[in-house]
Amino acid sequence: MITKYFSLILQGTITTATTWIFAAAGSLALGISLGILSCNQLNLSKIKFTIRMFSFIAKAIPAYVQILIAYFILPLLLNYNLSSWTSGILALIICSSGYVTEIIRAGINTIPASQWDAAFVLGYSKYQTLMRIILPQVLNNIFPTLIGELEQLLKSTSLLATIGVTELTRTGINIISRELNPVPMYLLIATIYVLFSTILQIILIIQERYSYDYR
Repeated sequence: MITKYFSLILQGTITTATTWIFAAAGSLALGISLGILSCNQLNLSKIKFTIRMFSFIAKAIPAYVQILIAYFILPLLLNYNLSSWTSGILALIICSSGYVTEIIRAGINTIPASQWDAAFVLGYSKYQTLMRIILPQVLNNIFPTLIGELEQLLKSTSLLATIGVTELTRTGINIISRELNPVPMYLLIATIYVLFSTILQIILIIQERYSYDYR
């Protein structure tokens, strides 16, 4: 059965990987930006409150509910039809970026204030201090947590099956409905997700070894 539907399974796997890449890129870009803007050292109180509220709401609403909102409600508000794939990616970006924002913000806030003060004494601007001194340390420290969030995001892509996106899980469901033999297909789907997670774990191991050697 797997051989018979290999092309469909491959296409579903590619769709899952593509969805995850776009959602991860958007989540990291938005989450890192908001995490920086909401850190204590920038003292942007009004912006910080807005960002904290966004992060709270993004984390409080389940990813599945956000996907339904993006698919059914957002097109009505925008008066513009969005494809199920686009709606799903937008929902995943919003949901994941809430967690990434908190990860980045907390990582920056854990850096001692003395490092900021020392950089200012040496003539660094706040932007230079952030980009050259603070963020490299933060990203190194929080890398395992970010990988964990990206792994969770990968698993959340399966929720897009509920709005008709033919990613890996939806493809498997369609094949099972034809063949009425769920065991090999569900095991194959699980194995493919494990392989994706294994790749992320390998990246984490390489980063940890590089970080250790660098020190």
